[in-house]
Amino acid sequence: MDQLTIGLLGFALFIVLTMLRMPIAYGMAVVGLGGMMLVYPLDAAFKFIPIGLFSYTSNFTLSALPLFILMGTLAFYADIGKDAYDAAKAWFGRVPGGLGVATVYSSAIFGACSGSSLSAVAVFSKIAVPEMQRANYNPKLALGVVASAGCLDVLIPPSILMVFYGIITETSVGQLLIAGIVPGILTAVLMATGVTIYARMNPSAAPISSELDTSWSAKLATLKRLWAAAILFTVVLGSIYTGIATPDEAAAVGVVGSLFLVWVRGNLTWERVRFSFIDSAKVTAMIFLLLGSGYIFATFLSTTGVVSTMTGWIKGLDLTFWALMVGIVVLYLFLGCFLDAISMMVLTMPILAPLITDAGMSLVWFGVVVVVMMAIGTITPPLGLNCFVMKGALGDSVKLSDIFAGSLPFVFLMLITVALMTVFPEIVTWLPDLMKDMR
Repeated sequence: MDQLTIGLLGFALFIVLTMLRMPIAYGMAVVGLGGMMLVYPLDAAFKFIPIGLFSYTSNFTLSALPLFILMGTLAFYADIGKDAYDAAKAWFGRVPGGLGVATVYSSAIFGACSGSSLSAVAVFSKIAVPEMQRANYNPKLALGVVASAGCLDVLIPPSILMVFYGIITETSVGQLLIAGIVPGILTAVLMATGVTIYARMNPSAAPISSELDTSWSAKLATLKRLWAAAILFTVVLGSIYTGIATPDEAAAVGVVGSLFLVWVRGNLTWERVRFSFIDSAKVTAMIFLLLGSGYIFATFLSTTGVVSTMTGWIKGLDLTFWALMVGIVVLYLFLGCFLDAISMMVLTMPILAPLITDAGMSLVWFGVVVVVMMAIGTITPPLGLNCFVMKGALGDSVKLSDIFAGSLPFVFLMLITVALMTVFPEIVTWLPDLMKDMR
């Protein structure tokens, strides 16, 4: 049996194991290791895999991952989410769909201090949903806007997915983090505008609350409480942008800054610090397991010629750039229904990254496009992790079907972001290019 046949059979076996509900990481590791043992002598396979695995996962840039995760966990205890929501309510509470708009913008602000959409959804499920329920918002709108606005956390830096993409594709993590700023703001504006338009067309679905204080004194008072988020964002991203610090160094500064803010707010307890470190360690372990398993599986597919064969086949179709992008969007919409973001990245990057490079496009630009598509996957059924986290946070008081239904319009809004970034790549590349010019 030739190596290509072994690779294709291994890939098919992986799909079967995934459909049988085996965890993605275990499936990639089992198939990859088993396949390598068939391709190479047993002693060579067992020697090659551990050395390569250690070399791949000991990349120092990966230290930014646990640090950004810890920074986001500590930001929660610093009450940055609550302060952001109070400020957004005071500034946007009187516009049509004001509470929904406030949820979008406060999620964006919280995203500047956290890199996980799941954290944002968990926070604002407790903060924003009860307020919209008291204001008699349409349940689907209230649930959908919180689940979808959480997606901004993976776009607006610091972003765990951006770091992960940078490691896999060997792209500058610093440029990727900076590249997400403008698309993140654009997506937030599109979401907020969508909520406002819907509220104008259906006033009863998003009534303006008479209890909101939107006076200038309230606006200024809440704005003052955002100093913490502003300083943290400026220090972390500013140091990366100017080249003063690498992403992992900036992440370390962010952790210290978040811990300091928790102390200043009077929320610092040993139990909270202990939970933050343990929770961050669990998430980091999961990510590294996927990263290591993905390396084994990708090495197997590459060694057997599956990657080069599939890449060559797609090139042979002689697709235009626009046809290629449509195919990529459709692919990620499909995969997002069944796989988590990191698994999708591990599986698709070895094939898609060379195609994008051959098309003359920047991998930094493609990274932001990919992250938006990954974010869409967090709110589409049946996997939709954001929606399940919200259901877990709110319990039996809400229906999972209502969360998915409420999130659907925001899928189209994020696809508009992808379309705009494809037509106008400068939306993504402008800040990274300025960053390079400054150095």
